[in-house]
Amino acid sequence: MRTTIILLALLCFGMCMPLFAQQRGKVSVKVLDEAGKPLPYAGVAVKKSADSALLKGQMSDADGKTQIDQLPAGRYFVQVTQMGYAPHNTTAFDLGASQQLELPNITMRLSSKNLKEVNVTGQKPFVERTEGKTVLNVESSVAAAGNSVMDLLRRAPGVSVDNSDNLSVRGKSGVTVMLDGKLTYLSNEALAELLKSMPAETVSQIEIITSPSARYDAAGSSGIINIKTKKGQLTGLNGTANANVGAGRYWFYGIGGSVNWRTKRFNAFGTVNYGDRQSYNTRELHRITGGAQPTQFRQDVYQTNDFLNRSYKAGVDFFITPKQTIGVLTNASYNAFWRNAPSATKISNKGAAIDSILHTSVRANNRFSNTTYNLNYKLKPDTLGTEFTIDADYAHFHNNMRNNLADSMVQVSSSDVTQRSAISMRPYTYIDIYSIKSDLVLPLSKTIKVEAGVKASFVKVDNYMRYDSLLNGEYVPVASQYDQFKYNENVYAAYFVYKQQFKKTDFTLGLRAEHTEADANSISLKNRIKRNYLNWFPNFTADHKFSENHKLSLAYSKRINRPGYGMLNPFYFFLDKFTFFRGNSYLTPEYTHNTELSYIFKTKYIVSLASSVTTDLIDEYLIQNDKTKITVSTNRNLGTQVNYALNLTAPFDPAKWWNINSNGAVYHTRYQIRDTTSTFYTRQLSWNLNITNTFTLPADIKIELGAWYEAPTVYGIFKSQAMGGVWGGIQKEIMKKKATLKLNVQDIFATNRFRGTADYGNVYLRVNNRWQNRTANLSFTYRFGNTKIEGARERKTGSEEEANRAG
Repeated sequence: MRTTIILLALLCFGMCMPLFAQQRGKVSVKVLDEAGKPLPYAGVAVKKSADSALLKGQMSDADGKTQIDQLPAGRYFVQVTQMGYAPHNTTAFDLGASQQLELPNITMRLSSKNLKEVNVTGQKPFVERTEGKTVLNVESSVAAAGNSVMDLLRRAPGVSVDNSDNLSVRGKSGVTVMLDGKLTYLSNEALAELLKSMPAETVSQIEIITSPSARYDAAGSSGIINIKTKKGQLTGLNGTANANVGAGRYWFYGIGGSVNWRTKRFNAFGTVNYGDRQSYNTRELHRITGGAQPTQFRQDVYQTNDFLNRSYKAGVDFFITPKQTIGVLTNASYNAFWRNAPSATKISNKGAAIDSILHTSVRANNRFSNTTYNLNYKLKPDTLGTEFTIDADYAHFHNNMRNNLADSMVQVSSSDVTQRSAISMRPYTYIDIYSIKSDLVLPLSKTIKVEAGVKASFVKVDNYMRYDSLLNGEYVPVASQYDQFKYNENVYAAYFVYKQQFKKTDFTLGLRAEHTEADANSISLKNRIKRNYLNWFPNFTADHKFSENHKLSLAYSKRINRPGYGMLNPFYFFLDKFTFFRGNSYLTPEYTHNTELSYIFKTKYIVSLASSVTTDLIDEYLIQNDKTKITVSTNRNLGTQVNYALNLTAPFDPAKWWNINSNGAVYHTRYQIRDTTSTFYTRQLSWNLNITNTFTLPADIKIELGAWYEAPTVYGIFKSQAMGGVWGGIQKEIMKKKATLKLNVQDIFATNRFRGTADYGNVYLRVNNRWQNRTANLSFTYRFGNTKIEGARERKTGSEEEANRAG
């Protein structure tokens, strides 16, 4: 496999070489305004003299200059256009096969029909469907201000969040989460904490991609959620400053800012954010154990949380030539999470009175940080769309936890306190990830384009666990419970994509190969598991345009979901003396086949039919011991998941000032769950609906009112009840539109909660979880500096395959 990857890498470079060897014509020109100053961003087009057919075109740079190369010999003229100026056509000229022709300067004249003092503004809808993905335009939402990214995902179309804060899309788990095309490398718990502490003000868009192409890493059985943070798109020096404050039962606040400095030689940018978000959640657990004498446990938990988030991003792009760019980028976050979760568990024989109460106190202090570095190079050797990129990445993650658990049993009949105990768990996690990738986009003609690339990633994970027990008022080490778990994983990948356009049909065929070497080693348990496997991931899309108003799209992809690094860790984590969590080193990847057929009407009304089949599904499983009454939660390869979905997107404008954006889905999910002794099924026909009303009023005021609802559904072993919520907000532009003030209220009727039941074999567990969802938020954003827009360079780093797996 490595030999194949090397050969493909050489192929990529080999295909690039002819690009530099071709000797074709080049035309250079400089565009000026009436004062003789350079006119940037003017449209410069080379057209055939015979029929005025467009051959090539591009924009003038900050100095008004442009070069258009790779031109065959012929007779042409140049047309220059710019808003507010009259079009300018040069006289016709002849260009030789290898001639480099510099035309005289072109002076543009103001148009007599030039509009003066007219401000043109545009507003994207909060939800839109484009290029096979659902996009949430967070910047366009009034109700997003003051919320966390997790709050946004809870009401994103097709996205669900279960009682453990795990994400699923259209009822399917195994979601890959990226930040600016870069993987988070976090465990499910750490990822949830990050999303809860990440302010919505730092996000521009959230992309939900259900059928990624072969260019994307194959990870994520149900697709990819890519969270795109805000980037500078303005020339000169500019930036933003923002602050927000809100409250539910507890207060929270955040401050941050960004700055961008773009010149003709470089673009430097940076952001910094600080936030403190206090909240609470309650859990009601009702558990029944079997055996000769069934016992029931009714537990009430009141948990307070404090998320402290400090993050920054900084980078610079150097424009070496008009065709070459080299950039460096660093991201870092330093987060802390405090949790206090006292609980009382009432214990009794089934149908009898309560005989004892278990009081448990859990105090946790979790500090986790991650720092990533990226070095990238981009080459655009011509104006045909050829592109060659290289990315090298290094990421380091550190997670330091301390959990103190103390409990005591109170006998109801005598009020005697018995069985006092306390332990301290101190897990440490260190993760280092190196990756390098190269991508090539090569147009072969006007209708045919190929893409190819290679990637290698190397992951090293070290986990340490220390247990201390309370003895005579002091914590002493319990050496027998110490553990160390090491995990190394290398993934080598290569892909090839072929794209062709016919008269009314666009066709894409891709194939990705990934070779994985994994080594899981539990030092204390003396258990070592090595895996070595090669997978092929085909991808296919076809779009047929019947007319301007009717389009049909078909997509298929095969995906993989490797077990998260935290899932493989066999350490025990104690929730109370009767409930544990433990990882599973024997987990293997799950594989999913996704198919989707979509009909698009007038580019905005979308109906789609989707199906997915997942084998070796990874999900939560409960193991109960009827003698000890202990329940262990772990992850297993449960079996098979089959999902069918009908999705509808329907925007509607009842009036010029009123927009309704609605998204809904009806889906059926079935799980075939294999136990060691039996096989059972869970299934549910469900539906969800998300509606957003936007009212654009005079005096720069905008009001937003929305609601979402999810009918009862299934998540593996859990069947959930319905949940939903209503939100609203108002926005006002102030200070000559340099600042925006937003006020919103979330979950107005406090209906957003998770209620679910697991009932199989000897297991019965009923859950009722609530969060601090009903909140009021006030935010202020101020924009300063130059306001001339120039396209920002979008970076996708090479760390795209290991999402959600660290920890």
